Amino acid sequence: MAQDNKKQRLLRTLVPRRYRRVSIDPGNVGYIQYPEFRDSQRILARPKTRALAGDWDQTIDRKVFWCSVYEPASDDVCGMVPLDNYVFYQSLQAHFVDGASWQTTSWYQWMVERQRNNPIRRYSTGEEVAERLDFLDKLHAAFSSGLYQDDPVDRPVINIGRDGRMAVEDGRHRLCVARVAGLKEFFVDVNVVHADISIDDM
Repeated sequence: MAQDNKKQRLLRTLVPRRYRRVSIDPGNVGYIQYPEFRDSQRILARPKTRALAGDWDQTIDRKVFWCSVYEPASDDVCGMVPLDNYVFYQSLQAHFVDGASWQTTSWYQWMVERQRNNPIRRYSTGEEVAERLDFLDKLHAAFSSGLYQDDPVDRPVINIGRDGRMAVEDGRHRLCVARVAGLKEFFVDVNVVHADISIDDM
């Protein structure tokens, strides 16, 4: 698993994405994209920021634990899910703000349940989950202490809808932890912008 991540990181270093980089307040990102466009997952095709019309930026009132890869959306569902409905983000708040143990959070319990039934590829064992929780703790500590530095390879990717609504497309760990840690300025890459607006309006 760790070896796979190193290979992907190397490929993304060699073939960088051509997204528009912007500086934002993570607190202004109030949604996750559901389902994801997945452009940010392409490595060799060199994806770039693009405009897209349609209702992909509509608000969807549903509960999401992690992402549409593991919680498939129906064909007629495409939009932005508020972070208030995003169990991963709510569990980060419970752990880092309220002081709850990881084991009592809804996201952790969902991950453990998935290990017994239809496991998630990246977190199919208790050891892999423990490694991810340790990563999240260290990431939060780095954000809180101001030691985190922008990394083009791992930079979160967002989509911008009408009325300036922003949703995280990729890099959910970093974006959501940055938001919980209270960062006021954070670099992200822009994947999709609604055709009715201009990225320069941000």
